[in-house]
Amino acid sequence: MRSLEGKPDGDAALAQLQQLLRDRRDARGLKMLALERLAGLRHTTVSRALNGPNVPTRATVIALANALKMDPDPLLRLWEQAVEASRQGAGQEPPATRDFFRDLIEQHTQLFAGRQAESARIEEFIRDRPCGYVFVEALSGYGKTSLLADLVRQNPEFRYHFISQAYRRMGSGFDPTSPEDVLECLCEQLDPAHVRGGGLKSLERQFRGLMSRPPRKPTVVVLDAVDELDPPDQLRTLLPRQLPPGLVLVLSGRAQGDRSCLDDLALSPADVGLHLQLEGLDEVALVDLLRMAGGAAAGLAGDADFVAEMHRVSAGDPFYVRFLVEDAAVGMLTRDNIERTPTGLESYLDQQLKQLNRSAHRTEHVEILGFLLEAGTLSAFDLYNLVEGLNWLNFDTILREIHRFLLVHRRVLPGVQVQRGSEEYSFCHDRFRQYFRGRAGIG
Repeated sequence: MRSLEGKPDGDAALAQLQQLLRDRRDARGLKMLALERLAGLRHTTVSRALNGPNVPTRATVIALANALKMDPDPLLRLWEQAVEASRQGAGQEPPATRDFFRDLIEQHTQLFAGRQAESARIEEFIRDRPCGYVFVEALSGYGKTSLLADLVRQNPEFRYHFISQAYRRMGSGFDPTSPEDVLECLCEQLDPAHVRGGGLKSLERQFRGLMSRPPRKPTVVVLDAVDELDPPDQLRTLLPRQLPPGLVLVLSGRAQGDRSCLDDLALSPADVGLHLQLEGLDEVALVDLLRMAGGAAAGLAGDADFVAEMHRVSAGDPFYVRFLVEDAAVGMLTRDNIERTPTGLESYLDQQLKQLNRSAHRTEHVEILGFLLEAGTLSAFDLYNLVEGLNWLNFDTILREIHRFLLVHRRVLPGVQVQRGSEEYSFCHDRFRQYFRGRAGIG
């Protein structure tokens, strides 16, 4: 069945995607075990991707395309249609506010691996427990947001909000770290009768009520990075220690030594039904990421010595691993130079800054990073006006050398054509932002 636009509907798009993968597997004469090994995926993941009723993850589609030597673009177009249809099929079209996070979810799930066990434990808790809290805790940059982004991408019926400092921009009309915007976003998703614009006190009363009474149907709420809320204790009186039947709340926060960000929510470890602490990635995860990245990285995934050395220098730090995988994909990191790779993220970033200091665009780079450090998020138009000599003709060329340290936010609104220069930029992660603050001598 085709839609009016001539595109496959959700079920047809998924069926067509799966058929293309199965046909290619058969044409290459691959058994399931061989395909699993080539893709670096588990049997259950491959089986569900080829035959299951649910849309596989984007990373799974890319891994299978690489393993089967297929062009991933046509597959990803079908995948996007299937995802959008499954999102709409879960109920009504999702409220507009949470669309703000589409770009964040895409960014954090493009290269995602090594957290299958944690994902399975969360899904098992949701399936088997009538209610309760799940708390995901980890050091900065260890994949909390990626884990939860993958969770909501695979379960579009979940309600969610990502409290992200990286996506914060004053005066933009929506601040994901603001208590009022957090509550507005969640109430909009949880209550069909919600009316916007009631103010913070009204939102607090409404949200407290939603968290205290059983929902009409089983509901999962995902709230990422509760430690980044501004102020961090704003939800302190809004969450009951015992959630009502049918409601699961998945929280995440940064590990803070002996202190827990649960304190700011007036919750204790005893109130949490499942507490996950994310550790560094193992060598199996590094192999998966190299295969997903494609390019020259895919050829290094089978080199056990290379993977072991990559794991040694990174200590499994997911944030550092991401940079190394990108370097491997474009041929900058090879078997010949892996042993000369700096140990630890800070030494690696020092090396990167030394290279930038030799760039012909060093002055522009320093100004761009400095303005982003001060403002948080700026559009390309903002940067044209702030950085002398920067314009739409040379912007891409100048930004290319520092692009990997930045996040690009494209605000896509239905029926509105995106204009060149309207995309927004911020530091890719608070760890890099803090690193640059230190190198800039800012306390």
